[in-house]
Amino acid sequence: MGWFSTNNEPSSADTFTKQEAFLAIALASSAADGDIDESESKSIFAYMLQMKMFDSIKEKQMSEMFKKLITVLQNEGVGGLVSIAKSSLPDELRETAFSCAVDIAFADGVVDDNEKKLLNELQNVLDVSDEVGGKIVDVMAIRNRG
Repeated sequence: MGWFSTNNEPSSADTFTKQEAFLAIALASSAADGDIDESESKSIFAYMLQMKMFDSIKEKQMSEMFKKLITVLQNEGVGGLVSIAKSSLPDELRETAFSCAVDIAFADGVVDDNEKKLLNELQNVLDVSDEVGGKIVDVMAIRNRG
């Protein structure tokens, strides 16, 4: 049974904005090993600062967004969080979200078995090709060496 094996499909009421969906994928990656450490949190915030889609988000909105995502994570688990995110994430952001997830998994210097499993499933769930997925993993491994 995988991370995203579930009998519960998100209902039409379970939706995220594209920003929430993107962050949900990042949060799922950081939560895969059971601990969201400081380096992973910093990686998530670094993505938010560099992406245009977060430019108009105020600090209060960001706080509310994270509270919502953490609540979904606590209530639905990683699989539920990703399921809702996938249904809300525009196709053109799927490779970018996968790239962010891989970067976060590498951020603490160790990609454990749970994180590897999650990344493999995320690649499939987000419809990222093996060719592109492999390139992303290679680049993020190089990026996070130091």
